[in-house]
Amino acid sequence: MPTMDTEPIPTEPTIDPEPPDATSLATGPSLASESPAAGRGRGTAIRRAAIAFALVLTFSVGIGVGRLALPVLGGDGTTTPAPTSGGTDFGLIREAWDTLHTKYVGASELNDRDLIYGAINGMTEAVGDTGHTSFMTPEERAQRSNDLSGKYVGIGVRIDTAEDGLPLIIGVFKDSPAEKAGLVNGDEILAVDGKSTAGKEIDEIVGWVRGEEGSSVTVTARTGATGKARDVKMVRADVAVAPVSWTLVPGTKTALIRLDQFSAGAADNLKSVLGEVKTAGADRILLDLRGNPGGYVNEADAVASQFLKSGTVFIERAADGHETRHDVTPGGLATDLPMVVLVDGGTASSAEIVSGAIQDAGRAQIVGIKTFGTGTVLGEFVLSDGSALRVGTVEWLTPDGRQIWHHGITPDVTVERASDAVPLDPEDVAKLKPAEVDKLADPQLARGLSLVTALTTTGG
Repeated sequence: MPTMDTEPIPTEPTIDPEPPDATSLATGPSLASESPAAGRGRGTAIRRAAIAFALVLTFSVGIGVGRLALPVLGGDGTTTPAPTSGGTDFGLIREAWDTLHTKYVGASELNDRDLIYGAINGMTEAVGDTGHTSFMTPEERAQRSNDLSGKYVGIGVRIDTAEDGLPLIIGVFKDSPAEKAGLVNGDEILAVDGKSTAGKEIDEIVGWVRGEEGSSVTVTARTGATGKARDVKMVRADVAVAPVSWTLVPGTKTALIRLDQFSAGAADNLKSVLGEVKTAGADRILLDLRGNPGGYVNEADAVASQFLKSGTVFIERAADGHETRHDVTPGGLATDLPMVVLVDGGTASSAEIVSGAIQDAGRAQIVGIKTFGTGTVLGEFVLSDGSALRVGTVEWLTPDGRQIWHHGITPDVTVERASDAVPLDPEDVAKLKPAEVDKLADPQLARGLSLVTALTTTGG
């Protein structure tokens, strides 16, 4: 699930395909697909797509309010000036542009940048690769980079969408402005600085909440769907997001480990946590990947390797059908501890790589509901003004060759959870008394605990 100050979509796997005439998404660590809108790339002819989109961008340079002349893409990749008439190909874009600027009653108020970005965004949506192949403005690119760095400026909450369509807080980061101001799991966000959140996309609400460090924001919230509305004023701050958290489940020797996202350093954070888990005397693990939108694929590779002794983590398949296997790195810290993995519809991308690898290896049962179904590597094609297209260029498969794109990971044990039921995180569980653990309101967590306990008591 997205943090209130991050985008809602799970993150792209990657092996840095370096397509021609484009900048790969992974210039540092490779990114894997994001989210509950995560990827479904197509492995299309990247060179042609890059040129075509570059031509569309041509009308973002030197545009004033008035007429537009677009070049025409030749079969050899060269361009020629657009004809003065005609209604096909890019000529249609020119016709629409000119009609708006000459016929619309408010033509003088048109924002050319908004029109251009809207047109490009419309093309990516027409591809049908929802939540994966997409367009990003320069500002959105900067935000995404911050999201995967493991810190950002905001209030420090993680959100999902409640059944009534409003943003629902499902996680509050420790020592964040939100925690200090009294926001809690289960709060619905009604407004931000007086602007109603009803009917708004999560991305737009995120933009309202984020801002400069030290600036103020007022969130109108209520506890649950029927609680009394209250205004919560906060000062935005730099929020550090630890990708991994854990607790020893009260009255047991089960370590509940939650991995929020595969941001930079997630695998190293997990290694430290596994050391703490062993020191605390835990003899089994419940790994919670619910709502994890993905992140860097190299982090996913390293995370899976902590639980697998050998074998393959995932298979990369290029558009020409060539396959490359990415194997487990030996020396994992938790290859012998009995474990169960929790997933849901928000489990995507790198989180699907890990859960798929564990499932195919027979290492652990997967519990929850079918995952999101992200399955392509994204190439980032930077455009002339700093905006970018993210295009699926390579597909990835589980070690057994199962396709995740559009299909997701089907759990071994299906357990539903109401959409407005907040999943318990390690901090919540740590506060419980042993007797309360047997009455968990989180059915997926309860079933996972039951299964992993049985594994331990029967010798795994």
